[in-house]
Amino acid sequence: MRRANFINFTERAGAPNRVDTMMMDMMTYDKLWMFLLPVLFGPFVQEDLAVIGAAGLSVNNPAFTPYIFTAILAGLFLSDIWKYWPGAAARTSRRANRYAQKPKVAEFAQRMKHHAGKTLFTVRFLPLARIPAYVAAGFIQVPYWRFCAWIFVSALTYITLLFCLFHALGEVAGEKAKTFVPIIAVVILGLLAAGLYIRRRIIEPTPKNNP
Repeated sequence: MRRANFINFTERAGAPNRVDTMMMDMMTYDKLWMFLLPVLFGPFVQEDLAVIGAAGLSVNNPAFTPYIFTAILAGLFLSDIWKYWPGAAARTSRRANRYAQKPKVAEFAQRMKHHAGKTLFTVRFLPLARIPAYVAAGFIQVPYWRFCAWIFVSALTYITLLFCLFHALGEVAGEKAKTFVPIIAVVILGLLAAGLYIRRRIIEPTPKNNP
């Protein structure tokens, strides 16, 4: 009787892992492209959520981690390097110039003149600061090869940190972490973005020029 209860208990304990097992069964080499395409193009929609999703997918499918890592790195790099050109166009286009004159872009342009590499690396970890910084880089004519190099280095660092964090937590917390860690990461990201928005819009409002 005790043996039967023990077998039933172990079966129930293993039941929550069936979802992960099914997911791993679905992700085979012949169907890999079906998973990698959303990973590759995800950063064009929302960078941070795409990286978090890729890290979560990697935790549940560790055998395919090199492919997932390469796809999200390529997607993140390609989704950022084009943002240089609106700033470059602002030097000749009136419409683009109006965006380049916004206070946030002008602020990053000033920083970029003295610390281009440091600024481009730092904004990778600031969700609301990337686009103004990348536009500013184009506006002040940071060499494009240098811009692309720092985009690659910052993307590689960011993805590596998140993947290592997710896999480490997956090892420590077990199977439940594979479900809850991505959710917690999204919540933290949302709080960070909200904090930056409040700081920029409420705590440090742009002063108005007196007539």
